[in-house]
Amino acid sequence: MYIDKNGDRWYRGNLHTHTTVSDGVLSPEAVKKLYRNMGYDFIALTDHWKYGEGTECDPSGLLVLSGCEYNFGSIFDAESGIFHIISLLTERNPEIYESDSPQAALDKIAAAGGISILAHPAWSLNTPDLYLSLRGYWGTEIYNSVSGTPFNCRPYSGNVIDQGAVRGFYPALVADDDAHFYRGEEGMSYIMVRLGDKPLCTENLRTALLSGDFIATQGPFFSFGIEGDEAVLRSETPLSCVTFFTNAAFAWDTCTVAKSEPIFEARFKIEKGYTFVRAECTSPSGEVGYSRIIPLKH
Repeated sequence: MYIDKNGDRWYRGNLHTHTTVSDGVLSPEAVKKLYRNMGYDFIALTDHWKYGEGTECDPSGLLVLSGCEYNFGSIFDAESGIFHIISLLTERNPEIYESDSPQAALDKIAAAGGISILAHPAWSLNTPDLYLSLRGYWGTEIYNSVSGTPFNCRPYSGNVIDQGAVRGFYPALVADDDAHFYRGEEGMSYIMVRLGDKPLCTENLRTALLSGDFIATQGPFFSFGIEGDEAVLRSETPLSCVTFFTNAAFAWDTCTVAKSEPIFEARFKIEKGYTFVRAECTSPSGEVGYSRIIPLKH
């Protein structure tokens, strides 16, 4: 837990994790202990096709969310669609089968009271046409730790997400480890959820997630919003660079703030014609924070 300058409590969690129940190398108990020792407050164990129930009072000290990952499509047929769907916070097993379509899986998760995340769209080579063909998922991963080197490639999905935002699609953005090997990818990317003075529990966490009261990050702790005709990012930790993303093709030197001295605030003028804005910020040691997408109205 982190208490910000306003006295609000923020809780750290990972929404995409694997254990020996599917293809991870550590047991569920070892994974929970590992994340608790790293300072996490909640976790979802999302083993492939193995539904995991949530636990409010787990012996590990973590809030454990119900979760599972369902994967569809051939790894050699990205053109037809490779979809990995994370199920979270369902009130029961959604009873999803490999014979179901990805859309049927999303519908079943919603019917079971849960929310869905489209995992690692860049790693899956999801084009906007592919991921916009699905309906009803809450969020997508802008960064997936294990999809990067040395284990794999294409961990960052910002460019793919921006192509969808150009077409009016604004999912929640999360950062996850998707840990399998526990050789450095664990504890790398996470979300921080603001609960204010409310206690950490499943329902309070659900409410905060659905209202967008969280940040995705590898380290920077920041806020992002619109003030007048500017997008403003403020950080409680020093930054070396802040970049703003919109639907526009930029002229030079308009979207990035980079200085030799620490940055604690960056502003971006919103011009007529911008339909959305989001931001990324980088710490001096290279960790990145990812803001939500804010739709713009003129």
